Amino acid sequence: MPTAPEGPSHGAAFMDIPEIVEELCDVLTSRLVAALAGVQDPGQVRQWASGDLEPVQPVQRRLRFGRDVLQEVESSQGKKAAQAWALTVNPRLGNGAPIKAIREDRFREVAAAAKALLEDAYDG
Repeated sequence: MPTAPEGPSHGAAFMDIPEIVEELCDVLTSRLVAALAGVQDPGQVRQWASGDLEPVQPVQRRLRFGRDVLQEVESSQGKKAAQAWALTVNPRLGNGAPIKAIREDRFREVAAAAKALLEDAYDG
C-alpha cells in the first residue's frame, strides 16, 4: 500500500512523468488529474503526458502518489471502483474525496483510507 512519498519506493518512483500521467488519465479524466495535481488547466496535464512540460516537484509527488494509490485500488477492485473511490466523499478524509486530499498532500490519510477500503474488500 502506498505511503507518504518520503517512504519506501513504490511503482511510480522510477516511472517517467508522461507514463504516470497517461496511467492516471486512463482511470481519471485530464480535468480530474489536474485537480489531483493542484493545477487549474487540464491542458497542462496533456503537456505532461506528451513530455512537453515537466511539472514542479510538489506536483510530481502528487502524481506519483496518486498513480500508486489508484493502481492499488484498481488492481483489487477494478477501474470503475477506483474512479468512484477517487471522487467519493470519504469519512476517513474528513468527508472529502481522495483527489482533494492528495491535492492537499495528505498522503498518509489517503493511504490509510485506501488500505481500509482494500481490507474491507478482503474481509467481505
